[in-house]
Amino acid sequence: MRLWWKHPGWLALLGLLLLSWGCRPSPSSAPAPSESPLSPTPAPTATPPVTTVTVWHSWDAGEEAVVRELLGDYQSLHPGVTVRLRRVPVERIIPEYEEAVLAGEGPDLLAGRSHWIGRLADGKVIAPLGRVLEEQFWSSFYPFALEGVRYRDQLYAVPYSCETVALYYNRDFVLDPPTTTTALLELAAIWPGQEQAGLAFPLSFYNTVGYLYAFGGRLFDEDGHAALDSPETRAWLFWLYQIKTSPGVIATDSYGQADSLFKGGSVAMVVNGSWALSDYTRVLGPERLGVASLPMLDQTRAWPTPLVGCRALMVNPVRLPVHPQETLDLLRFLGGPLPQRLLAARYGMIPTWREIDLSSSAQLGALLRQAEAGRPRPVTTRIEALWDPAENLIYNVTSRRVPVDVALQETQKQIEQALAEMEGGAP
Repeated sequence: MRLWWKHPGWLALLGLLLLSWGCRPSPSSAPAPSESPLSPTPAPTATPPVTTVTVWHSWDAGEEAVVRELLGDYQSLHPGVTVRLRRVPVERIIPEYEEAVLAGEGPDLLAGRSHWIGRLADGKVIAPLGRVLEEQFWSSFYPFALEGVRYRDQLYAVPYSCETVALYYNRDFVLDPPTTTTALLELAAIWPGQEQAGLAFPLSFYNTVGYLYAFGGRLFDEDGHAALDSPETRAWLFWLYQIKTSPGVIATDSYGQADSLFKGGSVAMVVNGSWALSDYTRVLGPERLGVASLPMLDQTRAWPTPLVGCRALMVNPVRLPVHPQETLDLLRFLGGPLPQRLLAARYGMIPTWREIDLSSSAQLGALLRQAEAGRPRPVTTRIEALWDPAENLIYNVTSRRVPVDVALQETQKQIEQALAEMEGGAP
């Protein structure tokens, strides 16, 4: 019998064990343990939450491009904010916006027109802003612009540009623009008409209502009833017919015709809105294009007060409590001086921020002065009942030669019926 400790395999194993023991390091040469062998792995840095502020608008391509350009810098300075723009066709934007807000949704900001304010405020789908934004901010705007967004003694929007009607003239034909209506018609009469005329005058309600006010007329009385059937309105209509039949004047119901004639050099002067400035400057050049206030009405020695509308930013009252700081910061930015400067420089929009320097553009300065002398376009929904009948009134008297009294009585009926339907009453 062989003893286990005399087995050759055991002797080999014992030799390996002794060899490994001799190779072990001494305690003094052992590696030091790490300082914190159980320290946790650092947690990944948390990504800050991103707030999305949405703006609905009906801007044209140029205006939207300006805003998008500026928003790039804005969002780099506000890394936690993303601004999302959504273009909605102008004929759909109001009903879509109203439906969305009443459902508790919709955009944070609505870019629109000042004459939308009455309807939206009455429907409680825009927020009053007078006390939401600081007084220093409001004081930076021209007073006429703030009046254009005021409804029931409250400010409901931030006006970032305005528009009105003025007299454009071609310096190749006119050096000193006329300052009275008599001088205007006398100057126009120098040109025979036909191929070359002195004045193109689109006889729309918007273009001519400033002279209704110069005659002392008004649209509504103190009780809110239509007030067009008046001696002052009759005088205004007879004067418009005089314009229509004056030599050297092309008085038309076609805006496009008057616009094309002036751009083509066929007429020396045209009455048109401030929105035409950019186009006229491009065609004629700033050296040939002149802009002046509408001439004083000789019959009353009163200056016309054309309507002044505003492009404005409104706030969704449902969305405002969700992220008020981000919404109001964007509102201040889009309504502030930087976008206004670019829109004025590139597209001839009349700014509403008082500190913007217009000394480099005599044309834009003239439009601003005309806007300051105008009156706010009514924001009440009642004006919508009057607008189309007033357009037809002018056309019936000046083109169809309907007797003034007959045309006025018919117009008064149409307006009263439209107002009754608007208010849900019987005609």
